[in-house]
Amino acid sequence: MFKKKFYQLLIIIIITSCSSAPKESITKTKLVPDIEGYKFVGITKIEDYLERNNYQNKFIVASPDHIKFSEFNNFFQLGILAAKNQLKVTNEVEFINQENLNLSEANNNFLIGPLSSEVVSSIDGLLLKNRALFLNDAEDNYSISLSQKSQIYTLQKYLLNERAERIGFIEDENSNAEQIKTFKNEWFSANKEAVTIKVQSNPSNRIENFLDVSDSKARFNNIDQASFSDVEFVPRTRKDFSQVVIFTEDLSRLYEIASLVRFNYGLDYEIFSLTSNFDQKIDKNEILLHDVKLIDHTYENKFNSDLSKSRSYCLGFDALLVSYAIANNVKGEIRGLLGIYQITSDALIAKSYIN
Repeated sequence: MFKKKFYQLLIIIIITSCSSAPKESITKTKLVPDIEGYKFVGITKIEDYLERNNYQNKFIVASPDHIKFSEFNNFFQLGILAAKNQLKVTNEVEFINQENLNLSEANNNFLIGPLSSEVVSSIDGLLLKNRALFLNDAEDNYSISLSQKSQIYTLQKYLLNERAERIGFIEDENSNAEQIKTFKNEWFSANKEAVTIKVQSNPSNRIENFLDVSDSKARFNNIDQASFSDVEFVPRTRKDFSQVVIFTEDLSRLYEIASLVRFNYGLDYEIFSLTSNFDQKIDKNEILLHDVKLIDHTYENKFNSDLSKSRSYCLGFDALLVSYAIANNVKGEIRGLLGIYQITSDALIAKSYIN
């Protein structure tokens, strides 16, 4: 009898001890809520969603050839280091040449990169989902890039949210045919309509006709010549669309075309431009004067609107920001310098800002 009670007591003590023993820390999913709109309102404060950094290994950054891509690498790595400092990332960050990538070591850590589309396509899907972020478009692993993909997605999404059924396209003679084709394929696949004109060296008359103000001007001239008193005149532009997308690879042409739309009484149109093919410095005064909405990043860094340096820096900053979130199982909307990232368990959707 005594033995029986002793063993019962012993079992109770063991069960009690097991239930009160400290359990191994489990990384729980943290969800960052969405913020309405495409305006930049600041970097997501990851620390608000983390009690502590659960990811303990290092970040391996696979960069392209440093000689061939020296300027990109310099500003990209500055962005990585700026994010490490601002986000207070304590993990080691190791920079390697993407040609020296070791998949086994990468899978034991967190890989950022590579940038080369050839290398990305050859290793896409070979790394753990939550341990890699490629810097070129991928199918199986998470990826972000400087391609036009996120810009086109953002503009399409915005126009659909505005319930636009028809828009105006102005295609400059130096515009990128592939960009136009990609955008139009997306637009028309949603059963939408468009009015398109192509402009060359002197676009003034073409834009007058495009906005249907040339007939109004002709009628005004006839009335003005037949009248002995002053005639007030404000031509009516066409009302079958409210948004105009300008396709060009030259910023000075963007300013010229946008100013002609405004000069020809198109004051109420929303004017948009994708910027993925620009490599010049943006004149913010011109953009403000003609009220052009650029689909791009924030310019909120010390390189201001020098596009190539700024984009490289922003890509580096966002690469570590997003990687840090993924490594710590943070899901939802992450806002960086380059754009807005929607992270789920099986996908990452990148959206550009509308400035």
